[in-house]
Amino acid sequence: MDQFPESDRLLDFPHPREQSAFYGNADAEQRLLQSYARGRIHHAWILGGPSGIGKATLAYRFARFVLKYPPESVAQGNTPHDCHIAEEDPVFRRVAALGHSDLFVARRPYDQKAKRLKRDLDAETIRKTSKFFTTTSGVGGWRVCIVDAADDMNRTAANALLKILEEPPDRCLFLLISHAPMRLLETIRSRCIRLDMHPLGQEDVMQVLRNSLGEDELPHGSGLDDLLSLAQGRPGYALTLLRGEGLTIFSRLSSLFTTAKPLNPRTAGEFADFVGARGADENYATFCSILLDWLAGGVRSTATGSGSPGDHPLFTGRDMAGLAEVWQKIAHSIDRTNALNLDRRQTVLQSLYLLENTKSSRT
Repeated sequence: MDQFPESDRLLDFPHPREQSAFYGNADAEQRLLQSYARGRIHHAWILGGPSGIGKATLAYRFARFVLKYPPESVAQGNTPHDCHIAEEDPVFRRVAALGHSDLFVARRPYDQKAKRLKRDLDAETIRKTSKFFTTTSGVGGWRVCIVDAADDMNRTAANALLKILEEPPDRCLFLLISHAPMRLLETIRSRCIRLDMHPLGQEDVMQVLRNSLGEDELPHGSGLDDLLSLAQGRPGYALTLLRGEGLTIFSRLSSLFTTAKPLNPRTAGEFADFVGARGADENYATFCSILLDWLAGGVRSTATGSGSPGDHPLFTGRDMAGLAEVWQKIAHSIDRTNALNLDRRQTVLQSLYLLENTKSSRT
């Protein structure tokens, strides 16, 4: 198993490859299963949808199924009703340990010199995929490549992947995980089947949380209501909020903009210290995720009139174009800070005052 931090692992929770349960999006699972059973499985699929809804879990679930069962064994009226493989199965154990010779995972690599994950999924990693597919299958069946996430590829990596997709080897399967499929190269999208997945229902979200945390660690009452409202059907995002200071960060951020009074510089500074100070890496990452997601939710709900989170005072009466522009400016600022290792506290303050200007410009 990888001894370095993994770009596709959510905090300290079990990795998707270690999960046997799958909740929600049964229709997506059935589409993959039936296509495989008919012997007409396309060589490349994009599993698209918001982060935290189980795309990677389904990718590994289907990969295990393909690696265990050749198409002939499921095309003779013996097709299982889902892709479940028991945790004690050797295929499950090898995939969980990243030890299956017919599975390759392309993701942002760890830079041992810099002691951190690389910012992009680079071309060197994607080219290893090409070498992987030129070798003979370890068990004479299919070879599977999971790209998590395809959104992390830089331009050179995307072009390298495109070359492989244009002339795919026999019995190869690409499962591309994407949180924003329309941002992928059109030429990549045109060579893949897009399989959209959707946020989970509340009961499915709760089941994932119970399995990951246990009933005792779940908030209760209004805390649970706030969590489910923020999660918007994404259990992975709910888990992020529950680890560390997620809910506290959102509560403090939200409270800064709940009145018509101007943003208090002292309160803003204290909040910036809390999430942007040197050494507060987890709080800063959580703040960035929460802020961008909160604003994106405000844009969506303002556009559709669907309510939360658009019913927050920050969003009331604000036009969608204005909110989208603020989101873009803040996202650019965060990306620049991360890329150039700039002062994170200053980035937090700049984001707060961009939001303040949005509030004060309402009519």
